Amino acid sequence: MNNFSLIKIENRFKCGWTFIFSFLYILFGTNHVFSAEMDTSSNLTSLIEEALKNNPEIKTAHEQWKAAQKRVPQASALPDPTAGYTYMGPTPDTLNGPEKDRYDFEQMIPFPGKLAGRRNAAKAEAAAAEAKMKQTEREIIFKVSEGYYDLVTTEKTISLVGEIKNALEQSQSSLKARYSTNKITQGEFVKTQMAISENVQRLFMLEQKRDTMKILLQSLLNRSSPVDTPAMDLEMPKVNFSWEDVQRQARKNRPQLKESLAMAQKSQSALSLAKLENAPDFSIGFEYSRIDAGDSTSTDAGRDAWMIPIKITLPFWQNRIGSGIEEAHAHLNAAQAQLNQAENSTEYEVKAAYYRFVTAQKTVSLYENVLVPQAQLMTHSDEAGYEAGSTDVVDFVSSRIIFLNTKIAYYEALSNALKELAALQKEAGTDLIEGE
Repeated sequence: MNNFSLIKIENRFKCGWTFIFSFLYILFGTNHVFSAEMDTSSNLTSLIEEALKNNPEIKTAHEQWKAAQKRVPQASALPDPTAGYTYMGPTPDTLNGPEKDRYDFEQMIPFPGKLAGRRNAAKAEAAAAEAKMKQTEREIIFKVSEGYYDLVTTEKTISLVGEIKNALEQSQSSLKARYSTNKITQGEFVKTQMAISENVQRLFMLEQKRDTMKILLQSLLNRSSPVDTPAMDLEMPKVNFSWEDVQRQARKNRPQLKESLAMAQKSQSALSLAKLENAPDFSIGFEYSRIDAGDSTSTDAGRDAWMIPIKITLPFWQNRIGSGIEEAHAHLNAAQAQLNQAENSTEYEVKAAYYRFVTAQKTVSLYENVLVPQAQLMTHSDEAGYEAGSTDVVDFVSSRIIFLNTKIAYYEALSNALKELAALQKEAGTDLIEGE
């Protein structure tokens, strides 16, 4: 397109009848420009489902979440009891006779509140791991969506660039005839040949990009077979959410916010546990001694003995307990600061993603309602003139190339808007379109 002047095209739109016809065409005929090309694609949905099932990063995050869940019952369990047996050497005498051996059992019982605090800390850690897993899932969904949109757009661009190349080759024969009769300069003829070569190179780069996108999707899906080029076209979904809706959903679902909140709750539980170190733990046991009658003349001679020992720990070393409380305070302050940062980041990142999407959506609307219909109208006008003999092949091919490049720009804008929508949903932490 760079090798054809746009001045002639612009002058045509300055004509009164063309402007009126263009306005009427845009007003009543726009819906037909894309109707044959737009079709809802289920390919992306199936690719996302496959990625959620097979992607290694998601599997890793899921297993880490499962491991964190298994720490909850461990944290709230009592310490293992102890059991013992004592064999008496030189048999000690008792009032009832010599003691032969002794059996004992003991259970440590933490101070009330300690087990519950450990359980709460473990549950908060599991909640953070779950939020991390959800964040990983949203990241992979975004990457798959981005790769899919790029792949479809690249494939569409390859097709349109091929049409541009064919149009240039079509005009080359006419230019060659003009050049042979000295109606155009050699430079003008060479420009067309250079344009053809540039489009061939452009095709090479697009094919390389297409293969790269296929490899990217294949790695995200963790599959050995290559990803086929999607047969469906891209389509902009109906969007009816406002900034307030997005903000509300982000505060409710954003994984980074949930993770920071869970870590703050874990730090709060850790501080409570550190303070409970000032409280003693208990232990209760049971001991049983076997007694031999021996030479005892007691009426209880040979009668076995038993006892129930009760013990408590003495929280005596305050240098350890005090330092632990100060450490827990510092961790809580850091977690609260991290939560504040997550709240601020949510406000900024979600809003920035929202406005990027709104701008991209407006760009798509401009192409759909104005630019592509105008370029198509111009092509139809030149095609009619070419068939009637009033427009030469160069002008006809020039307008067609402009139309094809406008369609390429439209697909790029559409792909960008869809990627911005995927980025917005990633930042919000949830799907914002009904049915997704």
